[in-house]
Amino acid sequence: MKLRGIVYGGQAHFTSRFIDINGTIWFHDGISTGRNCVPETNLSSLADLMALGRCGAKKAVAVIYGRSN
Repeated sequence: MKLRGIVYGGQAHFTSRFIDINGTIWFHDGISTGRNCVPETNLSSLADLMALGRCGAKKAVAVIYGRSN
């Protein structure tokens, strides 16, 4: 199973990151990005995966894993 998404909570608002099959990390915040997801970086370029535990002032509250094909 591979990491496919992270939900962040805090300040009475949720945001999320999604990881596509190419490892691109996409950010989504319905307030600031609307319906769009914004590309951030690639999973392979992160030196410390623990950095994904926070997104700004928000902490990870759920992770989503999926099968790799």
